[in-house]
Amino acid sequence: MAIDNTPPRLKLIATIAILTITTLVFLDFVLKSYYAFMSDEAIQEKLAKPVELEEQRKAEATSLTNAKMDQVVGQLGKGPRPEIVTPTQSEDIAPMTGWAKMPKPAPTPNPTHAPTPPAMETGDGGADAGPIKGDAGAPKPDAGGVKH
Repeated sequence: MAIDNTPPRLKLIATIAILTITTLVFLDFVLKSYYAFMSDEAIQEKLAKPVELEEQRKAEATSLTNAKMDQVVGQLGKGPRPEIVTPTQSEDIAPMTGWAKMPKPAPTPNPTHAPTPPAMETGDGGADAGPIKGDAGAPKPDAGGVKH
């Protein structure tokens, strides 16, 4: 029987291992870059172009360039702003009710005690006796300046 006593080729094995690892790292980088490029391109195709936004920005830019700043500053210096622009408190309670997916009850305002109305004059058996009798000291209407 023959026995092979040749040493293993360690240099060849190490070279192949390093070449394989380098190739795998390079392929990982290439494939991730390709995937990112293709997904970004697909997203850009699906997004609509902001035509209305661009038109609004152009209109705002032209209005700012055509504005007469001297008149605006003079108008602001005249005094307080008109009543139509006076700030008022909002009646919207939506911010206080929370998120739509997790709503909470709207807060209720503190109850205010209203004055109780005066008791009506009643006649027989609690039935309404009609209007209050007497003039309660109210002045009598002038009969056209004619004295009787």
